[in-house]
Amino acid sequence: MPVSLLRPYGPLNPATPPEPAATYPRRAFIVTLTGGLLLWVAARGLDVKLSPLTWYLARASGVTLYLLLWLAAVTGLGLTTKALDRYGGRGQIYSLHVFAIELGLSFLTLHLLSLAADQTVKYGPAAVFVPFAASWREPWTGFGVIAGYLGVAVAGSFLLGRFVSYRLWRALHWLTLPLYALALAHGVGAGSDAGTPWAMVLYLVTASIVALLLATRLLRGPRRAELPVAPLSAPLDRLARQQHGERD
Repeated sequence: MPVSLLRPYGPLNPATPPEPAATYPRRAFIVTLTGGLLLWVAARGLDVKLSPLTWYLARASGVTLYLLLWLAAVTGLGLTTKALDRYGGRGQIYSLHVFAIELGLSFLTLHLLSLAADQTVKYGPAAVFVPFAASWREPWTGFGVIAGYLGVAVAGSFLLGRFVSYRLWRALHWLTLPLYALALAHGVGAGSDAGTPWAMVLYLVTASIVALLLATRLLRGPRRAELPVAPLSAPLDRLARQQHGERD
């Protein structure tokens, strides 16, 4: 098998996710934004009784968003620890990392608009967009609001990767970890399903995996995440093997 030279990913080496990752998150965002706005207009403007449908949507989208953020944290740590190399190429892991974050914007949108449209909870704009302004299970709800802003910042780091310095891009990218931690705290503290057995098992298992990967990352010391670039020709491939201490 040919060996590829490795170099840091980020603004200097953007990865193009395979289909459907290249277009699916954008289409999903348009669909969820449009659908969420229609729900909000129908519930708030036309006074159509949509609860408990909107509450079920808010809960389901919240759990899905948490799982996507967990996947983003796991794949991100997997790149820096090489713990996931056996499960696919590093380019595929990175594509999955980007895909999870970008798709998370759709479920964040649906989560917020479903809460805003629900007539039972009656969340106003301040409760949705201002941290700790809601009356529902604070400070855990406020942690979720902060997590939402961090999610937008992380997703924006991929969109702006070509236009910002690598140091700034990397700083924004590392927000994935506090983003996941805040999402976990929000789900455990404010989620209406947090006390159910399936939710407790879900949070325990997923958090344990992230903690294990994070401990591995810290014990191994600083390591720059890498991605494979385009396959090399035969002469360069031999050079790559020599540089990596491998034999033909």
